[in-house]
Amino acid sequence: MPKRYIITGAPGTGKTSLIQALQANGYQCFSEISRKIILEQQQIKSNKTPWGDLPFFANLVYQETIRELQIPVEKNIFVDRGLPDIIAYLKAKSHPIPKHLLDFPFKTHYASTVFLMSPWEEIYINDPQRPQSYQEALHIHQCLVQVYQNFNFTIEVVPKTTLTKRVDFIQSFI
Repeated sequence: MPKRYIITGAPGTGKTSLIQALQANGYQCFSEISRKIILEQQQIKSNKTPWGDLPFFANLVYQETIRELQIPVEKNIFVDRGLPDIIAYLKAKSHPIPKHLLDFPFKTHYASTVFLMSPWEEIYINDPQRPQSYQEALHIHQCLVQVYQNFNFTIEVVPKTTLTKRVDFIQSFI
């Protein structure tokens, strides 16, 4: 059965660029749901963002991700973040983790290998959808590693190198 390979990492680590490069190489990819929801919330001037009302935002991301997980896939694909990321973000801000997230059957929907993009200060930039400081990104990174380890995913750290070499690295596992 085809699986979704998660590409995860703190904000500003190059996930979106990598997803776009994988798409250009013929892979099916799903873009980051949380960024899409942040844009939507900003357009309606809502505080339902990770830095506003994180629990409500996390629920929006959860609902949209569940809808995306219902889309049948015929071959392995890549996703920009997975459901465990929601847990890491809630953990980073000391919010309670909803039981439906803790009990979610992650391995039913996701490949057991996760590709982790490490914080990389030289490429880190802020934008309206990424207001976190680099220090906050480092904290989120630590939470992501802990959460994925706790759910027994195999974490493959994507090297800090050119985009082409990052794509080659990931292709070597598929």
